[in-house]
Amino acid sequence: MIREITSATNPLVKQLRALSTSKKARQESGTFLIEGWRGIETLLHHTNDRYRLETLVATPEWTDDPRLPDDMETVLFPEHLFEKISDVCNAQGIMGVVRHLPRPFEFNPDAGRYLLLDNLRDPGNLGTLIRSAVGAAFDAVLLYGDCVEPFTPKVVRSTMGTFAFAPLWQVGDEAIGQLLETGYELCATTGQGGENLYAATFSSRILLAIGSEAHGISDGLMQRATRRLTIPLAPACESLNAAIAGSICMFQMAQRTRR
Repeated sequence: MIREITSATNPLVKQLRALSTSKKARQESGTFLIEGWRGIETLLHHTNDRYRLETLVATPEWTDDPRLPDDMETVLFPEHLFEKISDVCNAQGIMGVVRHLPRPFEFNPDAGRYLLLDNLRDPGNLGTLIRSAVGAAFDAVLLYGDCVEPFTPKVVRSTMGTFAFAPLWQVGDEAIGQLLETGYELCATTGQGGENLYAATFSSRILLAIGSEAHGISDGLMQRATRRLTIPLAPACESLNAAIAGSICMFQMAQRTRR
């Protein structure tokens, strides 16, 4: 199922360029782009009810690659057209169009670990935190407030393919209230004055809040926190990058959860 496009005026070129650059185009179509073989391979080999790979777009060098599935539409672009779509220097020459299949917010009322990101704006940080959440066996990533869109190319690329294993939900105060009402601990990170992260133990129901680097956790969310946690740092280091701090917390929580 391979076809070739050579004209820059082909409607598909415009469509793919819009998916690469426009949040509106991604939201209206319900699709986004994933670039690079690693993420594509993840979707090809792991059944997923949240994301479906619909089309592959590649440069001619991929034509005879045995890893490409025979039953999927593959569109070949000459390199100069592929570069119009890609936002990566030294691109691998392959990307996929992925359909997002959203589901209503749900959680396990009995046990779970959820990452709550409060107004996180940096795409690299979001991608890294999604990757760490998967690595630390967190159950989902919850986006609260004005977070960066999770399907921008940089976020997706930063997850290194792990986004397929991380349920993502945009949530508000109602969803947070539901978690708290069922006994979840809202653990908020703070630069100083909180419990020593390395000395703390955690219940089987955790909601870890990480704020933006510029403003930290919002006042309203901090007031709802049931616990405040601080990562001890050497005096020479004033603070940590949000993705680093969140990753440290998640892996520590995974190790020190009461069974």
